[in-house]
Amino acid sequence: MASAEWYAPRTATFQQRHEEFRVTEPAPEPPQQPAQHGRGAVWAVFLASVLLPLALQAGGSSGLFFTSPKRLLGDDSPLLQWLPLVGVGLLAAAWTFVFGALIGSFLNVVVYRLPRGQSIVLGGSHCPRCAQTIQWHDNLPIVGWLMLNGRCRSCRLPIAVRYPLVESVSAGLFLAVFFLEIVSGGKNIPVRQPDWQHTAPLMLDPRLDLVGLACYHAFALSVLLVWGLIALDRQRLPARSVVAVLAVAVGLSILFPSLHPMPVSAHLAEFSNAGDSLVRGLAVSVVGGLAGLLVGLLWERLLRPLLRGDSAGRTGSPLQPPCFLGIGLALVGIVLGWQGMLGTTVLLGLVCLCHVMLWSSLARWPTVPPEILLVPAAFVHLSAWRLLVTQLGPWWPGTAPTAACLALPLAAVAILAGSLVAITPKRRCPQPPVAADSSRAEPSGDEHDTSPC
Repeated sequence: MASAEWYAPRTATFQQRHEEFRVTEPAPEPPQQPAQHGRGAVWAVFLASVLLPLALQAGGSSGLFFTSPKRLLGDDSPLLQWLPLVGVGLLAAAWTFVFGALIGSFLNVVVYRLPRGQSIVLGGSHCPRCAQTIQWHDNLPIVGWLMLNGRCRSCRLPIAVRYPLVESVSAGLFLAVFFLEIVSGGKNIPVRQPDWQHTAPLMLDPRLDLVGLACYHAFALSVLLVWGLIALDRQRLPARSVVAVLAVAVGLSILFPSLHPMPVSAHLAEFSNAGDSLVRGLAVSVVGGLAGLLVGLLWERLLRPLLRGDSAGRTGSPLQPPCFLGIGLALVGIVLGWQGMLGTTVLLGLVCLCHVMLWSSLARWPTVPPEILLVPAAFVHLSAWRLLVTQLGPWWPGTAPTAACLALPLAAVAILAGSLVAITPKRRCPQPPVAADSSRAEPSGDEHDTSPC
């Protein structure tokens, strides 16, 4: 009993001191500023998303993509005559950039909620850590993240830097497509004649088929970006959403056959003149989608053995194993036809090769799946589609199918596979433990090694 009376006050005193220590000790506050490299990356990508489309527009003065307003209205036209055209163009470009940033904000929601089975329409944006609803002024694309210094206003925990990066990339893609296909009059589209209206500026009276082409291609690039980010997170892509996206892409091409300016073959080009434009749109989509799915499955069959990692997912190579590359190339084939799909495949091999070289030379260069690299490959092909078809002739997929157009895709895949084999470290078979008994005789050289490898 005495021992119990002695133990009880000592225990209470210890608990009181522990409570005082726990209450009076200040909790470490999270830093108020995000990492400098994250903020610098946001500014770098934001400036690149603005300067790259403007560089394409500036390069148009040389006649590569665009026609300058002064040349359109005449060399002897006064300055005040073409200033309204430039003003309207700048306002339209600014609106397109903001609209693309808003779409990028929505794409972030889709990337986060779609693999988790959540609704992408219902429910407002909220912090994934404290579940606090994000106010509208904090949810502004790019600007909101910079104003909050990359942290939640409620819990002060950091917000992933990927959100403003995706918004900047989406805004840049929309602005570039606007310059490439609406401002230029469709000069990047093969077969189709550019629509420059010499009596009235094209910016003030755009063609509806050009607007449809721009929206169709921007939709495809946005979907490829979402699928690439889901593959980067190594999440599962719901089959229902894939079927819905592919069905919408095919349905739009059937309703608006002008979305496919290049027919399946030159022998089928008379469909547009014979009133069978619906058949033409369906044929281009079906043939391109099936060809893209087949080529994508071949890519996956080739890359997966080369990129097979360990149990933790470490591959030791610059590329992650492809998850659904065939679906991405099927979408490219539906939107751009089998010709655009093969051209995108060539550029995908070149983009992957550049990524391999940068990964080999830079220690901190990230490891990404080929699905995310499909976005720049499709964008580059869309930007220089007419130039590639006209300059490379039979070596690039065009209206007339030739055996020579298969040489470049096969060469790109072979070079990429060889480079991956060259830089991927060889896996060593684990050696069996050696017995500690020193009296054991060493095996002779003519005995066979029976350890599994």
